[in-house]
Amino acid sequence: MGETRDRGIPATPDGIAKLKNTKNTGKDDNGKPWTFPSIAEKAGIQSHKTVERFFKGEGIERGNANAICQALNLEITEIVDRHEWSPPSPPASQIDWRETCRAAAQAKRQAANTFFANDLGRKIDINEIHVPLGLIERQQKPQRRDDFSPQTGSEAYQEAEKLIPLSYDEFCEKVLTNSDSPKSNGKRLAVIGEPGAGKTTQWLKICDHILAETEYLPVWISLAEVKKPLCQYLIEDWLRIAAGQLDAAPAEWVKEFKELLSQGKIWLLLDGADEMGIADSLGTLSPQLRERVFDKVRIVISCRLNIWEATGNALSDFDTYRMLDFSYGDGDNCDQVKLFIDQWFRSPPAPLKKQGGLIVRGECRIEEVIKSALSG
Repeated sequence: MGETRDRGIPATPDGIAKLKNTKNTGKDDNGKPWTFPSIAEKAGIQSHKTVERFFKGEGIERGNANAICQALNLEITEIVDRHEWSPPSPPASQIDWRETCRAAAQAKRQAANTFFANDLGRKIDINEIHVPLGLIERQQKPQRRDDFSPQTGSEAYQEAEKLIPLSYDEFCEKVLTNSDSPKSNGKRLAVIGEPGAGKTTQWLKICDHILAETEYLPVWISLAEVKKPLCQYLIEDWLRIAAGQLDAAPAEWVKEFKELLSQGKIWLLLDGADEMGIADSLGTLSPQLRERVFDKVRIVISCRLNIWEATGNALSDFDTYRMLDFSYGDGDNCDQVKLFIDQWFRSPPAPLKKQGGLIVRGECRIEEVIKSALSG
């Protein structure tokens, strides 16, 4: 059904002309012609695609629009409709929900960084080792038949997927930003993959994308921690922790958070449906996600491939995307395995030495670190 979405503020036709003229005739701080990446860097914007979208007349977050204009020494009211532009009024309760969600996601990022640091023996940011894996849209679950030969079974599995995969950037742009998915218009998405495929790392990057490219608020939930109905967990646990309280979230936090849910401002990122520790996790989640409180909430859920294959029909209204494996430089694909290993060992923490015929760094065998990295 039709849903009103806040797509940010766009440049007017005259504003687009001024933007392009400034880009084509101006110079950056190094005296070189402006490019979309250099404008993004000057404006402090994470992705140059945000700048490209603004130049095309697409709506972007107000803060990003203003930063682009300042980088180019333009007045924002020359570029956007002056009647539409007005600095947002501070919320009555002064709760910075964007920073709240950013801090909550950062706690998850830190946990991932700590996991890698324990293996590698040095501090590391997940962004240093992230390899953007592609995804492929699943059409339908193949029917089970006892008489499948191994070859036939594989063919039936492949028939359930589209032949043309999406790169990571295409998935973000098409599905996340433009809500272009066949069943739910980007409102109900599932990302599935084998253990160690990088689903949790993908969640971190999706959080970054939502915060950088949209005006929505990402709420990350590790489903392994959920031992009560999801709606109850959101208020009693996630919101309480986000508010920094020991007993319960303040009443004004609860009131505003429920308003954000009802206004469709929240992206609910549910990580690890297979880690809930119950027999039928997807069947348990299905009725909860259909509660009215989530009607306007965009939901993205991750799950292991085998669990989704067995019980994914419980969420048949979700558009399903399978994460592709690391490529080895075959055909048109780059060697993502080599890229990952190069990034992993970019900054050696200690001199190499021999121990028992193996090259080690401290007490950690390189072979063990690679194995852990690729499976974790």
